[in-house]
Amino acid sequence: MEKNARQHVEDVYHKLQTSRTSLTEAISTVEKEENRQQIQNTLNAVQSALQTATDTLSNYTE
Repeated sequence: MEKNARQHVEDVYHKLQTSRTSLTEAISTVEKEENRQQIQNTLNAVQSALQTATDTLSNYTE
């Protein structure tokens, strides 16, 4: 069966959660400060995207 739009957004939400976990783990193992900052910037962007996806799912109308 083909996925609907909401299911696609849910897929993205779950992938963003996985990305957040991986980036958090990366921060805990990175050695160079400049790399840590780059990873943190990416993590911040993923967290923002997660919030936007959450808002989209919360406000989604069928």
